[in-house]
Amino acid sequence: MQSPKTPSLRRERIGILVLCASAAVAMSPAVGGGARDRSTALAAELAERGVAAAAGDMVWVDPPRGGLRPFGTDARAVVRGARGVRAGGERGEPTDLYLVDARLSPEGVLLDVSAIHNLTETSGADESKPVLRGEALAYVSRPLIEAASPTVHVLELDGQQLSGGADWSLVERLQHAVTSWQATGRLRGIGRRTFAIDLARSEENGAEEPGAEEPGAEEPGAEAPRSRRGPDAGDVAVALEDDSAVVVRAGGREARLPVRGVDDAALPAWIRAEASEVARPGNLVTWAVDRVRLVIGDAAMQTVKAVAFTALDFVLRNKEAVTGDTGAEDIAADLGQSELDPPVRQIPIDPEIGWPPARLEPWVTPPLPGEGQWNPQGGDAFVRQLDGLPPAFMTTFLRTDRSRKATRVYIALWDPRQVELHMMAGTVEPKGATGEAGPGLIPRTPEVMKRVVAASNAGFQAMHGEFGMMADGVMYLPPKPYAATVAVRRDGSTVFGSWSEDETVPEWMLSFRQNMTVMVEDEKWNPFGRTWWGGTPPGWADKTHTVRTGICLTRERFVAYFYGADVSPEALAQAMIQARCSYGIALDMNAGHSGLEFYRVAPSGELPPLGRALQGEWETEGDVSGLSGYRFRGRRLIRGMGLMNFPRYIRREARDFFYMTLRHLLPGPPLAPRAAPAVAGEGAWRTQGLPQHGFPYALALTEIRPDPARPDVRLRVLKVDPRTVAAAPLGEPGAPPPAGAGATVAVFSDGAATPGAGQGEGSSIWHSAGSFSASPTSPVRGAVRIATGALGSARAVAALGVNDEDGMLIYVERAAAGPSSAPDAALAPDASAPPTAPADPRDAKLLQDFLAGLGCSSRIYLPRPLSVALGGDTDLAGAAVHPPSGPRAVRLTRAEAPGAGRMFESTPIVPHSVWYPLQQKRVRYFKKPKKEETAGGDP
Repeated sequence: MQSPKTPSLRRERIGILVLCASAAVAMSPAVGGGARDRSTALAAELAERGVAAAAGDMVWVDPPRGGLRPFGTDARAVVRGARGVRAGGERGEPTDLYLVDARLSPEGVLLDVSAIHNLTETSGADESKPVLRGEALAYVSRPLIEAASPTVHVLELDGQQLSGGADWSLVERLQHAVTSWQATGRLRGIGRRTFAIDLARSEENGAEEPGAEEPGAEEPGAEAPRSRRGPDAGDVAVALEDDSAVVVRAGGREARLPVRGVDDAALPAWIRAEASEVARPGNLVTWAVDRVRLVIGDAAMQTVKAVAFTALDFVLRNKEAVTGDTGAEDIAADLGQSELDPPVRQIPIDPEIGWPPARLEPWVTPPLPGEGQWNPQGGDAFVRQLDGLPPAFMTTFLRTDRSRKATRVYIALWDPRQVELHMMAGTVEPKGATGEAGPGLIPRTPEVMKRVVAASNAGFQAMHGEFGMMADGVMYLPPKPYAATVAVRRDGSTVFGSWSEDETVPEWMLSFRQNMTVMVEDEKWNPFGRTWWGGTPPGWADKTHTVRTGICLTRERFVAYFYGADVSPEALAQAMIQARCSYGIALDMNAGHSGLEFYRVAPSGELPPLGRALQGEWETEGDVSGLSGYRFRGRRLIRGMGLMNFPRYIRREARDFFYMTLRHLLPGPPLAPRAAPAVAGEGAWRTQGLPQHGFPYALALTEIRPDPARPDVRLRVLKVDPRTVAAAPLGEPGAPPPAGAGATVAVFSDGAATPGAGQGEGSSIWHSAGSFSASPTSPVRGAVRIATGALGSARAVAALGVNDEDGMLIYVERAAAGPSSAPDAALAPDASAPPTAPADPRDAKLLQDFLAGLGCSSRIYLPRPLSVALGGDTDLAGAAVHPPSGPRAVRLTRAEAPGAGRMFESTPIVPHSVWYPLQQKRVRYFKKPKKEETAGGDP
């Protein structure tokens, strides 16, 4: 029979056990040298583990809880410390912030440290001591490298909100949880917001501060480039009012920012916010490789991959030897065909624009059908083509390994005069030296999105060399000497070259991306003698066959992207040599991470019909996230491309990438005829026979009858591309162009024109820095006045406007009755016709409506037509004339438009003993370069 006192005895025994456990905890040796102060003890314990930290640089998130806790309590501390303790406890590296999981006794004595997680890992910055409110923690990251801005970070220790992950699968959510656990020891991770401080931007309109204007400033009205140099890092301070608001103070300014929901908040112009949306994780294979790499180390992972790739290469090489496989069947499948099409006549080279280039010479013989032949990509349902111009993209394939004839490289070639290259930093890679990550998203504006035509992978992860990257003026990793570099000038040109030993970034450079040393220069392989191209451990012969990509500038100054699914470094380089590359760079590698996608984006309902079902393995269509009312259609470069997360680059991306947009070029879409019946050639832009003096075209001319009620009224319309011309006052009659000026494109004069009585306030059209603008006075220093007129349209017989979207200057005047000046039979020139028709009160309204319909919100109206001499000797009607003269005459001469070329050509080829130590140096140990001359000068 059970005693009634048994439950009481049990409680007493449990109490005794608890007291004993508590006593054991109280008497157990504390870590950290037995110090009673928990911060001092933690500093001593961290020093034993290689992290130097001062007791005053610690913030305890969880205080001692006291009470009867027999096994102690878990507590978190955020510590400002540095790896690499030197003699005497001195810090060896810049500081980072560490999250420490500890255990405290009820009295607050440090009992144990269970885990240490580096929360920042900034390779080029010092972190300040953090401030804490509840579960929110804020600090300043102060850059140690040139051209970087200080950043303010806010961490949410209670977990990360998975913004943008609403459509993620369960597997993707599990992937994200495991990744977070590896990084922070928590499945929910830690939320993070980053704000970069850039005091050079005006709070009112985003322009640069007074005194910060560079020579050759951007066009009026354009967004100013992001500053290269932020404020003094010591001048930035941060405070938390509560766990939902952070106060930033810098340079005498102050801003209060919400910790959460900042994307919807209005930020001052001197602060830019990092995107909060989390990028989708990679596929299981690539994600698992990254997770295992963190456990076994990068060198061990490289060994595993090298063994696997070597074994696969052995199998495939022997299979080809036995079967005689030439790759024809697989190439046809990659191109979406059942078998390779027979060769067709190569598109002839247009002698005026030099595009497309000559076909490529095959390396492996006999060649397969179509090998090396350029196939146009554009004007279809997937790739947009500029109106009146040939397709900007061409593709082909080459086999470049004579020992493995099935090995092939696919090439996408584009004309950089039509296509602009952009660089976008991912939300994770490259890991920024100051903690600032990239947006990872093509800008969500209609002006950008509807001109996006393609996107591709860029360079290696930061762990594989810390090669430099800057995008849109924001420095993520500083440049490394002798690294192969592709860059974007502020005018939009694409340039290639090897960086010099000077680490200074030139002022003319907007973006750049580096990767290793140059692979092919002047059609020669590996001039710097590199032995490692990725995918193998140090010391191994780099013969690994895997997915490899590259980018190059060709001899003809076109740009090419290369993709090989199973190639060695030599095979990739041979493709560059066959493509006549003057400078070729190896980009990222391995399946899943590398590839190119074509896109076509348009408002909903405006995508061209496909006429068939999408082939889901390499084609897709959907809504553009973040831009309501827009849809995209996309496809991979080839069907067999294993690029993960397809479509990848049209969404937010964790790794950096390139994206390409079509430029604004003449002639543009034809004007729709309005009067019936339409006349042959009416509204079609003419570029042939005009003084272009190069490509892109500088001029386009047409005629149109804009008023259905008055079909006899014709307008002559002239368009001028501001990026192709330079303007200067004509000077004395018959004076030649200034020294260094190009050939004459046109001469304009408005005589002694001034706004007529009753016309209203006057204004002028100006040209400066590759742009036209309307302003009563000179908009920037050095601007050249083109013409002056009235803002009102009464009595106008001619008008000038600047197109809002493409910046083209549009001049329109009333043509005289009679035959047109167009070169068609129905619109033949008539030199005897008067230059303009008599004024009609209705014409003023007609000119106003016409320019407004063409998208010109900036307009001026003229009481008499301009005197125009195309090429200096021909009027708009095609008749010979003397060029205008006088103090108001302006000459437009040909200027080189944005395209592609070389930079840093004076950088020498140096031996391995010179470039290798410089590239191996970690960003943490970079010295700030001297603020003297820029690297390499202006190419």
